Amino acid sequence: MNKIYFSIVFLLFGCLVPGEFKNVFDPKSISGLLLASVGNVGAFECKEKSNTKSFGNIDQVLLQCNRELASLDTSFLADLNEQTFSNISFTKIGNDQLLIQFDPITSDGCYEVNLSSVISGLGETLSQDKYPIIVDTKLPTVSLVSYLPITDYTFFTARYWDFESSEPLNQFGLPSLSGKLAPFIVFRSIQKISDTKFRVYFETNFNSNEPGSITFSFPNANDKALNVVTNTITIRLIGLVPGPSLNFGRSEFDAFQNQNGDVIAIYGYNSSAEILRRGTNSFQLTNPSLPEIHRGERGVMLDGTRLLITGGIKYAVATSLSESYVFDTETTSFTQSGSMVEPRHMHDIVKLPNGKVMVIGGIRDFTPVLPGMYFTTLNTAEIYDPSTETFTQISDRLKTPRSFSCSVLLNDGRVMIIGGTDGIFAPKDSTEFFDPNTETFSWGPSLPTPVGALKCLKLSDGNVLIYGAQLSNLSNATMLYDVSKNRILTVANSLYRREWSFALELPDGGVLFYGGAYRYNTSEPSRTIEKLDYAKSNSFYEMGMSRFSVSKHSGVKFSDGTFLFLGGESGGLFNHGTDYYGLIE
Repeated sequence: MNKIYFSIVFLLFGCLVPGEFKNVFDPKSISGLLLASVGNVGAFECKEKSNTKSFGNIDQVLLQCNRELASLDTSFLADLNEQTFSNISFTKIGNDQLLIQFDPITSDGCYEVNLSSVISGLGETLSQDKYPIIVDTKLPTVSLVSYLPITDYTFFTARYWDFESSEPLNQFGLPSLSGKLAPFIVFRSIQKISDTKFRVYFETNFNSNEPGSITFSFPNANDKALNVVTNTITIRLIGLVPGPSLNFGRSEFDAFQNQNGDVIAIYGYNSSAEILRRGTNSFQLTNPSLPEIHRGERGVMLDGTRLLITGGIKYAVATSLSESYVFDTETTSFTQSGSMVEPRHMHDIVKLPNGKVMVIGGIRDFTPVLPGMYFTTLNTAEIYDPSTETFTQISDRLKTPRSFSCSVLLNDGRVMIIGGTDGIFAPKDSTEFFDPNTETFSWGPSLPTPVGALKCLKLSDGNVLIYGAQLSNLSNATMLYDVSKNRILTVANSLYRREWSFALELPDGGVLFYGGAYRYNTSEPSRTIEKLDYAKSNSFYEMGMSRFSVSKHSGVKFSDGTFLFLGGESGGLFNHGTDYYGLIE
């Protein structure tokens, strides 16, 4: 009786409220709020009963209301929503359910159905005029945005993967792993960067340097419509695989590739050549034997098949050689070409953009008298023309005599000549440029650390990495020539001394350092492989252990990004072994 009395009082009160609150049962009106609270009833609302949206011809949503519905003006509701939904229809099911159907929406998102004319049997309007609908027409997928393990075979080292989803996720849990290397991954934590980006931290505990793969699946990830991520991601990790043995151990030599992908190992304290044909598993010695050259020769591929060999020195002879030879890597024929104007060994050789070849500096002769052994170092350079098989000396001179230097062809066509010595074992801190158009030399930027017996590697961005110096005042410095700024800086110090090491650029832009020694003739070259995280952290990371402790070795890079490291020496003993480092399994 009291409840009815109070209801009548509040009904009369509702009639006295301003004109915009015409329905006393409207929960947004003062009287409606009072009625709901005194009458001990909740606000009139409808909630989704089941997600019956299909991926077929019709999307549909069934709403369950907490009151009986009055008669619906379904045409009016359709008109209200026609700009958002095509062919939308409203159907009252039973007393308190509302079925909404519409043509499929192809774009995922949150859409609103306008229900402002829906009224309960008591005359109440909905507390929520517009009902949000999450339309989900696509299953979520996850991609691997950035990751380190493609080149990081590191041991017990914290790492992370960055994942990105195709749409916002409601949940992202730890992926599940399968594959050869999955047992060696330990997950640590997940960091949510945004609704679509997640970072998963892990540690590695690899027990070998062999390549392998990891497959990710995402059973613990779903979107806001609770659809589970269904795709998987497989990545292959680079590692070491034993390669075929050389017929002869070789040291201080260069390995070459021809247009077929064959690998040629030539000279290096042995007057012979051997070839690993692409797709085969053994090096084949060529026949006949090569002319005698003990060491210090320099070679370059003239074209797809022909290799030019210049200079060098014979065993127990004080004067260098001036001869040059052309080795046909397909027929294995070896013919003498023109002689250089001056004898040279430990010189530089660079192929120019016009197909001609430049030989630079080097040692003419030496006086083998200890303790003051003296080298005659050259400040001259010559140009070899393959069409005439002749050498012509450049009239201009190097700015300073150089041997044990390194030279590289820049992207603008100039030749950069770096460091070296002038015969007294004193490393230089100077560089210079040669312009093929004017055939003149000019000074380049100074080095932060004097270096001799060094190597240089032109990177994919055009900059030049300077490393592996044997005469470097006991420095671990790895330097970089920044082309755009015309300056040389120490980019990082390697974790280990790496004199006579060999470096190649990895698929992710980092640089792998293999081998190298603490001193020129040390019996303890490093087995630890390192990676320079170039242009990112610019830090060195350990990459596990190689099979051999070598320095003065060589290497080539195949078109698929796989490396082959060959030969070298340890404590004066020549190495016959080779190692692949890449995706070979």
